[in-house]
Amino acid sequence: PSENLQRGVIFALIVLPLGIVAWDVLWSVGFVASIVAFGVAWGAVRLYRLGSGGRITRPGAIAVAIVTIVTLLLAYVSGFIVDVVQALVKQGASVSEALSFPPFWGDVGSAMTTSSALISFLLAVLFGALGCFSVLRGAFRMSRLPQGAVTPNAPTVLGTAPGVQAADAPTPPAIQQPSLMSPPPPAPAEPTDDT
Repeated sequence: PSENLQRGVIFALIVLPLGIVAWDVLWSVGFVASIVAFGVAWGAVRLYRLGSGGRITRPGAIAVAIVTIVTLLLAYVSGFIVDVVQALVKQGASVSEALSFPPFWGDVGSAMTTSSALISFLLAVLFGALGCFSVLRGAFRMSRLPQGAVTPNAPTVLGTAPGVQAADAPTPPAIQQPSLMSPPPPAPAEPTDDT
């Protein structure tokens, strides 16, 4: 089927809020995990293919990579928002009061410019790259397959050329095996002493 790029991107964007929530949950516990980046990339590819009609071309793979990177960047920023909200809640404010606190965004910005934030950012980039690299590489490899080619998950016949479906494969000639029910071949005649 032809690829529906816009519908695929819309479906892939579903992963954005899910990835941010998963990142924030682990961030609030004190972890920066590559499993979130893997899950975001895997979910973006699967949702894109669901929306696009199953195919993924080079523009689709680029769109999936952009959705993954934007999701991880927004998730990283939202981790600092969670930190500031938690600090204000510990001081007695509610979550809505913390978010409407006048210097709230200034506190988030100053929290992101500390030296520990730089270390956290480098760790996030490292674990994010480790988590999503193989999935995004697979998406770009899939985009190089010609239309109608056999995908890695499709059944193939041994010895067929790439792109040849199992129904198009030549059938090997039948080899006749001796059967137990067939009579044995005649024995060679023995020479006689008639001379």
